[in-house]
Amino acid sequence: MRPPVRSRVRFQIGQKVEVCGKEEGFFGSYYEATIVSCVGSCYLVQYKNLLSATEPNKPLVEMVKLKDLRPIPSEDLGSHEFIVNQNVDVFDNDGWWVGKITSKRGSRYSVYFSSTNEEIVYPSSQIRVHTDWIDGSWVYQDGNQQ
Repeated sequence: MRPPVRSRVRFQIGQKVEVCGKEEGFFGSYYEATIVSCVGSCYLVQYKNLLSATEPNKPLVEMVKLKDLRPIPSEDLGSHEFIVNQNVDVFDNDGWWVGKITSKRGSRYSVYFSSTNEEIVYPSSQIRVHTDWIDGSWVYQDGNQQ
């Protein structure tokens, strides 16, 4: 039996994407970027919030592999009401980080990050529903596809 055929998403120049952080301390985080060009199976991207180390006033530009890219999640994935134990993405330190809601206080939520063993409070405006991009579809924690 052959493994399932993985859909090969191709991104267009100018398309907004998210790039998966692969370096130690950043694994599993996502950073917003724009496709600048395509070279084989790699893409040159310009980050929205990350700056170049050599030119601090300019956005970081780097080559990334297709497997480390995903489209920007659609706006309808966002919710302003979250529940305890729900997996979410939180925008902090220039990127999106996976965490879990631990409590709600008014319109603010405590989020636990297992990668750093920290719990931090955020407004709902910095939180979105966590989804994974698998085989060309958004997959929610419960297995539903969008």
